[in-house]
Amino acid sequence: CLSVDTFESRKNDSISFVPVHNPEDLAYVIYTSGSTGLPKGVIIKHQAVVNTILDINQRFNVTANDRILAVSALNFDLSVYDIFGILAVGGTVVIPSAIEAKDPARWYELIVKHQVTLWNSVPALMQMLVEYLSGQIDQSHGPLRLALLSGDWIPLTLPERIKQLWSQIQIVSLGGATEASIWSIYYPIEQIYPVTKSIPYGKSLANQTVSVLNDLMQPTPVWVCGDIYIGGVGLAAGYLLDEKKTNASFITHPVTHERLYKTGDLGRYLPDGNIEFLGRSDFQVKINGYRVELGEIEAALSEHSTVKDTVVMALGESEHKRLVAYIVPSQSSVDKAKLPEGYQPSQTVGVIQDPVEKIEFKLKQPGLRSPSPTKETISLPLSEFDEAQKEAYLKRQSYRQFLMQPLPLEEFSQFLSCLLQMKLDDFPLPKYLYPSAGNLYPVQTYLLIKPERVSGLSGGIYYYCPREHNLVFLNPWSDVDSRIYGGNQPIFEQSAFSLFLISKLSAITPMYGELAENFCFLEAGHMGQLLMNTAPNYQIGLCPIGGLEFDKLRDLFELESNQRLIYGFLGGKIDPVQTKQLFGKSSKDDRSIPQQLHEHLQGKLPQYMLPNDYVLMDAFPLTANGKVNRKALPAPEILVQERIFIPPSTPIEEKLAGIWATILELEVNQVSVNDNFFDIGGNSLLATQLISRIRQFCQVDLPLSDFFAEPTIAGLVEHIEVLSWVGQDIQDSETNIEEIEL
Repeated sequence: CLSVDTFESRKNDSISFVPVHNPEDLAYVIYTSGSTGLPKGVIIKHQAVVNTILDINQRFNVTANDRILAVSALNFDLSVYDIFGILAVGGTVVIPSAIEAKDPARWYELIVKHQVTLWNSVPALMQMLVEYLSGQIDQSHGPLRLALLSGDWIPLTLPERIKQLWSQIQIVSLGGATEASIWSIYYPIEQIYPVTKSIPYGKSLANQTVSVLNDLMQPTPVWVCGDIYIGGVGLAAGYLLDEKKTNASFITHPVTHERLYKTGDLGRYLPDGNIEFLGRSDFQVKINGYRVELGEIEAALSEHSTVKDTVVMALGESEHKRLVAYIVPSQSSVDKAKLPEGYQPSQTVGVIQDPVEKIEFKLKQPGLRSPSPTKETISLPLSEFDEAQKEAYLKRQSYRQFLMQPLPLEEFSQFLSCLLQMKLDDFPLPKYLYPSAGNLYPVQTYLLIKPERVSGLSGGIYYYCPREHNLVFLNPWSDVDSRIYGGNQPIFEQSAFSLFLISKLSAITPMYGELAENFCFLEAGHMGQLLMNTAPNYQIGLCPIGGLEFDKLRDLFELESNQRLIYGFLGGKIDPVQTKQLFGKSSKDDRSIPQQLHEHLQGKLPQYMLPNDYVLMDAFPLTANGKVNRKALPAPEILVQERIFIPPSTPIEEKLAGIWATILELEVNQVSVNDNFFDIGGNSLLATQLISRIRQFCQVDLPLSDFFAEPTIAGLVEHIEVLSWVGQDIQDSETNIEEIEL
């Protein structure tokens, strides 16, 4: 161990101490959204980012006494200042835990506990904090002295609300691009005039230039719109391994020969020399501060087999933008060439294709006999469902999202044991937990297990032997073309295993002849029901699948010619929370196109890029020159959800439904206790407002993270009751303390 405090260099030392980095070395690469579907890696050098950091620290007197709360994600370049900006002056970085990072109540606790002085975030996060604190009474709000807001439009009312909480705080609007080292322009917000439409973008930071130029690369006159360009030492070196995009975005001015970055933003000069930001010139938008290329979402959607054409738009006010995906399904053209092999268009004749019509048809429950006024009806006594009965209903559902962590072999073994045969003393033949014609059990279980997805098992093909309760290894894993799973491809990609129930007709035909196949179908149905009921006990979820091109897998299973696939499942490890969904919520076995697409995108895009709404169309409206007329696309409406509507039935449910309706601008009778807040128009900011009002109404400290885990009225009621009981229990214990002499 060598102490740097006592180490002294000697003249004759042979070691030459040289800096590891110089200003021209790479500091970091950070990825931004790309219009082609692939993110772009922005290369930032030390000199560029240090210039921004030093300017901000000097301009706003950031010192070793300052502390910053790091609320920005590490894949967002605001985090660069959170870490290196404050550490450059010897200050302190307060880093929230993963749970704390999403909850303004926890931010507030950290601000007060650690005496945080600096705030740096997109406006939406500051708005969440303000919403939370506005619901608190007579509390110290901490020593915040500087708020840096950037990455998105700042609501005109936000600065005044901030100053009501911290009267001496300095609020600064910052702007720029990831390609120009965090920020390039600033505007101190002192006063907002009533006629102002937006907060000015401002003026350039030190050693940087921000210009508004016309098509001839000339500065635009005051009030005239143009393209915003950034220059100076903050510019990125370019895009990683992409010279073409680098040359397209980083240009040389034809007259001044200055290197410039074309931001894609529009702006204009104001009479006082400030620049006003007017929005984007392309199909790039800001969602909660994240720069989103709509083309990247469109490219990801186009990869799905159900999509023929797609357009993605960002609709709504700047601080409440929603991503809307417009889809022309491939089914609308009934293009036989695009359908899976063996699936003929004639099979869809007379079949409902429209998702809303499907829902309406299901809600009619046409399988039930319509009551006749001339027939006598007899009411049957029915007691309240107990928890065990409700649990049975909950277990019977399909799971389409699986955790990527491996299944423990012990749990997987217990799951398969429901198919185990047992020899009983009073019976000559072994017994099973499910029936079979003639006790022949001609339907057997085969598994395709992915590598490293079941602990202790190699990837490959297995036969489950119910007599010995063991797995017979048939063939090693080989890459399976996921397209053979058809519309279930996204589920297969997440799953840990595929389970197949395969009949052996030669094991039953000698006794039942032509009825043999029918009995095999019955047996497979019993086995499937047993497997689905058993799986959740071991944190395993199953999804029944159809439309599988099994012939392309058949050789791997070493089957005889008389063996046939009857039924298949996809399975994997599930979160225990998935088995605790609200009683009464439908299982959605028949997935709609929007649901398929949403699941598809979850594996390809970050959360902030997932569309909030999906609109299915037969065709897109076109302009006179044949381009998609985006302005003519219909605004999305909240469609009928495939669910069982459960109205509020208790006083607290009714009150909560009223709060939901007010915040989401809905009628109270539109809110069901099993509605997911985020599925019916909610977002993180509105969730903060909701929690603030609930805290006032119920007098409980409900963490925002708990609401994210169960964003339904039913889930809220359960949390509130638990928190109220715990609070009362603590209060009772404090008032009933008994003194004992020792």
